[in-house]
Amino acid sequence: MLIRLKPRHRQRILLFAAFALVILGARMGVTVRDPGVAAKIAPLVNVNTQESAIGVIVEVFQAQPGAVGQCLSVLDENGIVATWFFSATFAESQAALIKQIIESGHEFGLSGTDDRAMDRLSHEEIELNLGRARDALIRISEPMPFFYAPSGRFNTELINAAFEQGFYSVKGSVDGKALRGKPEKAVKKIGDSLKSGDILIVRVGKRGMVPKPEYIDELARYVKGREFSLVSLSSLIRGMR
Repeated sequence: MLIRLKPRHRQRILLFAAFALVILGARMGVTVRDPGVAAKIAPLVNVNTQESAIGVIVEVFQAQPGAVGQCLSVLDENGIVATWFFSATFAESQAALIKQIIESGHEFGLSGTDDRAMDRLSHEEIELNLGRARDALIRISEPMPFFYAPSGRFNTELINAAFEQGFYSVKGSVDGKALRGKPEKAVKKIGDSLKSGDILIVRVGKRGMVPKPEYIDELARYVKGREFSLVSLSSLIRGMR
C-alpha cells in the first residue's frame, strides 16, 4: 500500500533522520537510555552550517496571549522566522493564535503538556507528558522534531525520552536576556560575537517579551549589515555540513 505523506510531515521525518545520522556518527554527548545503543546525544546548542544564518527560538512560558501576539508582530516586521515552543495547554487554549503563527511562516516544536518543569519527573512520567503534548499539538499542525524543556531545564532522562519520541532537545547558545542597556551598544556587543549556526533564545513570559522589541529591531538591522539572516531551526539544519 502506498502511503502519501504531507509535505510538512515528510520534512519533519527528514530533519529527524539528519539528527539521527549526526548522533550515530558519535558527534554529540549524553548516553541514550538503551544500554545496547552506543550513540550519545546532547541538547542542540548550535549548528555547523554552511549558511550565514542564525537560528531563532521563542520560548513561551507563563505568557499572556497579547504578549505572544506582540512578539509575532515584532518578528514579522523584521523578517525573522523562528521556531516557537509553547505548552500543549497554551496551544489548545489559543489555537487561533497558533495558527496565525504558522500562517506567518513560523514553525513550532514540543515543550511539554504545561509550563511545569520536567527535569525532576521519572522517565515514565516524562514519556506520558511528552506523549500527551505531542498528541495535542498534532491536532493543530505537525510539530517539527525539536524539544525545548519548560523553563529550559534539561536532564539526561528528559533528553533521552524526547529523542525516543522523535524530538531532538534544543538548548541554544545566545540568550536574549543578555541584551540590556542602550540597544545599539548591547546589540553590538552580542552581534560581534555571533557566528553562523548560533541559536538565539527569545522569551515571552509574565512580563512580556525578552529582549524587548527595540532590541530585536536593532539586532535585525545589525545582523543584516553583517549579511546574516535570522531563521527557524529547520532552515538552519538544512545548511548543516
